[in-house]
Amino acid sequence: MKQLELNYQAHNYTDTSKSAWVNKKDKLTKREQVYNLIKLKSLTNYEISDELEMPLSSVCARCHELQELNLVIDSGKRRETKYGKQAIVWQTK
Repeated sequence: MKQLELNYQAHNYTDTSKSAWVNKKDKLTKREQVYNLIKLKSLTNYEISDELEMPLSSVCARCHELQELNLVIDSGKRRETKYGKQAIVWQTK
């Protein structure tokens, strides 16, 4: 499925499951947060992690998902991280 939002009822029809779905459905997913940030400006995983205060491992996974969905691409640019390594700068397609 190549879309950001899932348009189905993700609950099993119990009261607690329905309640959790209602509370969650209006919140942005981590993938959407990362994508929205990259739409604003091209960033590395480290920069995204810092800006969204999200674990680096979560950002890496979300960027990989977005790349697989053909929504973001490697810009071809690299930036130095705070650890002295080069990191991919992601941009929207």
